Amino acid sequence: MVANGQSQKDVKLFIAGLDSIRKALKIPAMSVAVKTGNIMRYENGMGYADLEKKIPATSKTVFRVTSVTKTFTSTLVMKLVEDNKLQLDTPVIRYGVDLGNDKITIKNLITHTSEGIPGNTFQYNGYRYGRLGQVLERVTGLPFEELLMDNILISARMTSSAPAISIDKYNQFLQRRPSIKAYFDTVFNHLAKPYAINSEGKVIPTQYLNEFGAFGGLATTAGDLIKYSEAIDQHQFIRAKTQALVFTANLTNRGTKTPYGLGWFVQNYQGINYYWHYGQTQGESALFIKVPQLKITLAVLCNSDKLSQPFPLGDGDLFTSPVAELFYRCFIARGRKPDRLFKNKEMVAQATMALFNRDTTKALHIYQRYAGENITSPIPKGVFIAAISKVGINADSVKQFTLVTPAKIRVFGVGENCSPDLKYWCDYGWIEDYSGKIIWNMQGQPASSAGGAAKNQKVDQVISLPAGKYKLRFKSDSGHAFNSWDSLPPDNFFWGILLFKVAVN
Repeated sequence: MVANGQSQKDVKLFIAGLDSIRKALKIPAMSVAVKTGNIMRYENGMGYADLEKKIPATSKTVFRVTSVTKTFTSTLVMKLVEDNKLQLDTPVIRYGVDLGNDKITIKNLITHTSEGIPGNTFQYNGYRYGRLGQVLERVTGLPFEELLMDNILISARMTSSAPAISIDKYNQFLQRRPSIKAYFDTVFNHLAKPYAINSEGKVIPTQYLNEFGAFGGLATTAGDLIKYSEAIDQHQFIRAKTQALVFTANLTNRGTKTPYGLGWFVQNYQGINYYWHYGQTQGESALFIKVPQLKITLAVLCNSDKLSQPFPLGDGDLFTSPVAELFYRCFIARGRKPDRLFKNKEMVAQATMALFNRDTTKALHIYQRYAGENITSPIPKGVFIAAISKVGINADSVKQFTLVTPAKIRVFGVGENCSPDLKYWCDYGWIEDYSGKIIWNMQGQPASSAGGAAKNQKVDQVISLPAGKYKLRFKSDSGHAFNSWDSLPPDNFFWGILLFKVAVN
């Protein structure tokens, strides 16, 4: 029986849609496994594991899955917690991990809340998470790769999986444990070749990064990830109560819910819980989704970073991924109607893929449709003194203006406030005098939501300026900006800064 009455026709639609996404993102090879209940609905590859040799991707093709490895690290940590060998509130400095603040705990690392004041804000940070490997090794006296092999890969019979360790480490491991050779042989013989996109938009070979640790570096197949998922559901690694804690969204010190539990992203949409992780680095990317309520698991692995790289998955929203959107439509919806927000995310993802292919006409058409369906708050009206609007990526715009007499000025600016505590702007405006001295800056001003993505923030205030010559400026980075949105745009689609003259009664 197929979960939710899912038909084989819908599975075919999903695979066709997935291959379309693969081609749009110029991903050479993709391996996919979908399981509903006890039935494997699909397990195969598409595209080429080696473009030059025309070697097709199959269900046996091995891919490196980068940060999906973090879920394995979480399992190892929580096993030690269960065994009373580790406590989440223990400062990591005790294990030789010095991150500049001796109050940072294991829980702060595993929940990505270690930056700034520990526990205050969520900020995804793979490097800091990776320091959990040092903690595990200190507690157990064993290398991280050995812990991973013994406690998870061998235990779950993931026979097409192995840690992507260096040759030297492999040789040392092999001397200690000759039985692991079969796992590594399988990985070496079936590993997909990594690829990247050059500045001309062409697919070119690249190299895997020589990195492995608690942050990432596992090599596996989509089918083996399904085995891993099943072992989790059967509580093969840790008890049900402990797993429930892993799948519970963490709260900051202020009680704000974050999108991350203990090593997994945690999300609820329309009453359904999704436990997931993505991976992204040079030559590799992956998306791994568990929906236990519906007994559905999806694993998608690729040999370029483009499954993840154009999309802001690190912000913690699964449905910014076109693959996740397609997965929902084909396997989850089944009578549920996606809301306006979901449809908006679909439009942004489609526009992102169009821009990736340098099809600005298609992207603009999508943005125009989005704007027509979503503008809810008009841009302020009045007599402009100076205006900078429709600011795209990598801009540094300047408008000169002169005040003959002192004046009260209304400043309305919308930009990208990109730090987790919303105190640092990536796209922002300011006013300077002709000597270059900054008179007023969006940075540090009280801000509020501009609608759409949380990082869309606005400043709307009245200031006083003396008579003189000034420059209004606005600067943007290479990410989120007008008609290059990587996340939901602001409600009024405005990106820039406006100065209005305030009438004096």
